[in-house]
Amino acid sequence: MSENKRKISEEKVWMNIYSDEAKSVTLPKLTIYNYLKEYNKDQLDKSAVHYYGTDISFRELFARVDECADAFAAQGVKKGDIVSFVSVATPESIYAVYALNKIGAVANTIDPRMDIASIRRMILEAGSKVLIVLDIAFPKIKKIMDDINQDRIIVQSAYTSLSLVKRTVMQAKTKTDVPYSDVVIKWKEFIKGAKNARAVEAPYVGDALVAITYTGGTTGFPKGVMLTNDSMNAVVINFQYCGIKYEKSHRFLGIIPIFSAYGMVCGMHMPLGLGVTLVPIPNFVPATLGKLVKQFRPNHMISTPAFIEMLIDSPDIKGMDLSFLYTLGSGGDTMNEGLEKKLWKFMEEHNMKYPLAQGYGMSELSAAASFCVGDMYKPSSVGIPSLTTTVSVFDPETGEELGYNEIGEVCVTGPSMMKGYFNRPEETAHVMRKHDDGLVWIHSGDLGYVDEEGFVFIKGRIKRMITRFDGHKVFPINLESMISEHKEVINCAVIGVDDRGHGQGQYPVVFIELRPGVDKKQFCKYMFELCDRDVEERGKPVAVVAIDKIPLTAFGKNDYVTLEKEYKEFDYTKWEEITY
Repeated sequence: MSENKRKISEEKVWMNIYSDEAKSVTLPKLTIYNYLKEYNKDQLDKSAVHYYGTDISFRELFARVDECADAFAAQGVKKGDIVSFVSVATPESIYAVYALNKIGAVANTIDPRMDIASIRRMILEAGSKVLIVLDIAFPKIKKIMDDINQDRIIVQSAYTSLSLVKRTVMQAKTKTDVPYSDVVIKWKEFIKGAKNARAVEAPYVGDALVAITYTGGTTGFPKGVMLTNDSMNAVVINFQYCGIKYEKSHRFLGIIPIFSAYGMVCGMHMPLGLGVTLVPIPNFVPATLGKLVKQFRPNHMISTPAFIEMLIDSPDIKGMDLSFLYTLGSGGDTMNEGLEKKLWKFMEEHNMKYPLAQGYGMSELSAAASFCVGDMYKPSSVGIPSLTTTVSVFDPETGEELGYNEIGEVCVTGPSMMKGYFNRPEETAHVMRKHDDGLVWIHSGDLGYVDEEGFVFIKGRIKRMITRFDGHKVFPINLESMISEHKEVINCAVIGVDDRGHGQGQYPVVFIELRPGVDKKQFCKYMFELCDRDVEERGKPVAVVAIDKIPLTAFGKNDYVTLEKEYKEFDYTKWEEITY
């Protein structure tokens, strides 16, 4: 970089947007357990969790957390130990995460939908001796009990915190066959053990491990992201000063699974840390999002672009006044411009007064790094860096910091960074790199730029960038944005397929998911002709193909890896011959 080039990371022009109060804030030296208690000490009788008609006050929440900590102590769990979870966002899971943090132990959170071999591997790598499992996921654990060799397996139910009537009805509908024994016990039996011990509260250590959550696994086996007290608390601070109107009377709809960093931090600790009522949905079915919004009338929610598309199409909220929904947050994946325009129209039609709260982050950053809300908004941007975060752009080949409006790899530094990947030092070193400024930066693998007001724009993944035989770079997000804007398109994904006419390179192919009743063949032909007319010559797709369903990851992102595997041998020269 030339000496006279302005450094984004030094100027931090986005800080001009923040208030003087925000600029003076420091990260509290508290565990996440004590952060929750400190922030909510004056509203103990307010509802902390609303669980299908049952309200759990902050007073009761803290009592249950302390009781759970004592119960863990009775099981011999101590500071530094890891307890594995194969469960979902029940109130009991929330108690357990904070209880473990109180005693300095760690929650190893595993998606119950994972295959048995992956669950076994995650438990064994963590070295846990105590396992918490949801009753309906127990059949998977039953097959590997001899392999994982747990001292205690505690079985949860999603119905424990429901009213007696609801619990009785739901248990009658759901049959579970769990062979209880000295090793395998019910949650209630586990809690009864609290009377036999008193937990010793661990002192605050900023980088002490709180939880291990797993990446989506789109680039190999999922990696365990190590979240800490400081990384999780920093996100709460960032949300507090991001311009979103949070009031203690508000409700937050928690649809993102807590076994992901996005769900654990932004979907659990953040709303509770800000004193709003969390409405956890333990088994979120994307198609029911409209119904959930209608039922619980949340003031805030975070989602993904794919889930928001489903909300737009939901018949449950057709014509409904959604002015109560202050924050419709989108993260986890890049929202293309086409979907953003659809969403703006939807928000206007449903009387939503506040702009789209689009953000950017990754598991390695405790899920959140920038926000685009209120006055901090620009179309197609993911906002300005959050209060405690620095974002800049670097040349992916030379490592040189680039200037404003120059496209390069987006890198992030700040206290919300993970501690590293669990037991993956080489992969940690690849993602977390010390720069010449002496700071450690997370290398996102995303291409983007920062404008002169500090707004961040994401142009796509470096690995998703399609390189033609002539070296020209095609960014799939540009095609996806254009095509997704069409009202008949539910979802769109662009991948690269091997160039059949040259010895190297790839060409872009468009895959679309259409609304029912649309003539697939005619629409694909129309869209191909539209691209041929409107897209720059070297960025044109060589095929447009309609498929029944674009695959999604467990976290609601387009699963490009699966799509690429399925169409690895796709012959784009014959796409017009496809029989739909």
